[in-house]
Parts: sequence; C-alpha cells; structure tokens
Amino acid sequence: MIGISFYLQDPHAEAQIIHAANLGVKRAFTSLHIPEEKGDLVKRMIKLLKLSESYGMEIHADVSLNTLNHLGISKLEDLWPLGIKGIRLDDGFDQEAVTSLSKVFSLSLNASTWNEVELLAVLGSGVEPESLIAWHNFYPRRETGLEEEFFHVQNRMFKKYGIPIFAFIPGAGSKRGPLHEGLPTLEKHRLMNPYAAGVELFQHVEGVFVGDQGTENNLLENLITYKSLNILSIRVKSRLLQSGQFKLRPDVSQDVFRLQNTRVTVNVEPSNTVARTLGSITMDNDGYGRYRGEVQICRRDLEASHRVNVIGRIIEEDIPLLSLLKPGQTIKLIIE
Repeated sequence: MIGISFYLQDPHAEAQIIHAANLGVKRAFTSLHIPEEKGDLVKRMIKLLKLSESYGMEIHADVSLNTLNHLGISKLEDLWPLGIKGIRLDDGFDQEAVTSLSKVFSLSLNASTWNEVELLAVLGSGVEPESLIAWHNFYPRRETGLEEEFFHVQNRMFKKYGIPIFAFIPGAGSKRGPLHEGLPTLEKHRLMNPYAAGVELFQHVEGVFVGDQGTENNLLENLITYKSLNILSIRVKSRLLQSGQFKLRPDVSQDVFRLQNTRVTVNVEPSNTVARTLGSITMDNDGYGRYRGEVQICRRDLEASHRVNVIGRIIEEDIPLLSLLKPGQTIKLIIE
C-alpha cells in the first residue's frame, strides 16, 4: 500500500491527488485538526473529497477531539456523508467511542501511542482486528520522530494480533508548513532520501504514506515500481554506463554487489584504477582475465587495484539504498 497526504489549505492539493490517482494510488491521508488551518474548511474538504472520489481514491482523515470545533460539526459521524470513509484516531478517545466509531468508519488506531492494555480492551469489546489499521504518527518538529527500537516494539504488538501497520515518510521537494522540516514517523528518516526511507519502511509495515505534499523526483513512481515489481531505482554518475536494469547475483559477496551478465569478451584496458569507496561503481579490466567487464558496486571502502577500473559512483543521496539490496535483486541504474 502506497499513499499520499494532502491538506485543506494546500493550493496544489488537486494536482497532487490527480497525479497520484493516475499512477494507481488508491488511498490518501488528510488531517482535520491542524491548528494553522483557517477559513471555510468544510467547503474545501468537500471539494477535495469529491475530486478524490471521482478518481476512485479513498480518504482517511486524522481526527481528534478538536475536530468538531475545527470544522463546525456536531459529531464525527457527520464526516461519513461528506465522503470520509476512514478515520485515524488521535489521542483522547475512550474505549466506548472507539467501539462506536468502528461501526461507521474504517478505523485506524494511533500505533505510536497505544499500549497493549488499551488494544485488548477494544478487541474485547467486539471490534475485529482485521477491521483495524495501526497507523503511526508523523512528527513535524525535528528531534521528535520515533526512535527505531520503540517503533519495532510497537509494531510487534500490533502484528501479534494481525493488525496491519501504516507509517509515514517525509516528502520529496516541498514540505508542509509551518515548520517545513518533513513529516516522518522515524526521526532517522527526516533527512534521508525519502525513497530510501520508503523502501526501508516496506521491510516492516504494510502501508507507506508520504506525509508531506511533495512527491517530486519521481518518488511515487519509484515506490510503485519497487513495491509492484521489486525493482530498486538507484541514481548514478558515470560516463561509461548507460541507464538500464541489472540483476544482482544471488550469492552475497562481503565487499561488493556483483551485477550479473556484465562480463565481456573484448579488451578492457586498465583506466582510473584508483581507490574505491562505498558506492563506487567498478569494472574489472583485462587484469582479471575472464572476469573482464564485470560491473560491481562497492559495499565498503576498498583499496586501489590495478585490475579494477572505477567507472562511476552512486550519488550520495542514494547511498542508503545499498543497505536495502537483497540477493538476486533487480536494480535500475539511472544515469544523472
């Protein structure tokens, strides 16, 4: 599951919804209790919900006890006829309210704050675990995103009861105000390449949502390709390589990733046989005989070898992707 987020006072929300829907994204998140938002929010919400519905996109809204005053409605159930089919409950809702709302909406619990006692109370009231989503917070302020180990502890709790888990990555490009610092679930992802953050999250959760409105640099396209085809896109700088898909060997080498079917029979003269660093792209030259032409990506710093030409490198922002590669993985090298 890949999703976007849009916000009521973002003037580009319509374009964002259309772009994502045209790529096949079927679910979006919005918040209905952002203090900075002012004006006729219900009218704006209805307009965006109608647009989303016309593209077959389901909207899940973050709500709190402040949502009623924020939108000027009398009860949360009033959101259903407006087009909100799923709600994510922020803090402050008791067990009775959770049980009642679960009969109306697709319900998401706050995966970052709920404990097992609270969860068991809801499940004990008759709410089926398969009808719930455990949805983590995002954190606008630097230094407040979740610690990684706590994130995993929370996830293990929800997985024990068969409840799917969603989480956020920061956007690419434009970030939501007023802080403009990204909207990640994990603090470690705040300054990371959002695509790498998304790929990493997919190792642990079922749903990855872009928290900010920005999806530049083909963020959605690359995440969709990874999730649907298991192809990891990596940007590189090289004057010898061409953009294309390659498959890694199924056996894992200690020092390098080896790209299959790259050896050649023509001569490869020694050239630029310099020290190799993490992320360097290399090609074996004639000094390695029948290995000539084999392309590798360095997993760590290596000394120079007269038998290995350095022909490019992974761009710095994409270096975190190397730790996420799997044996036999298909990669798409994009020459920049």
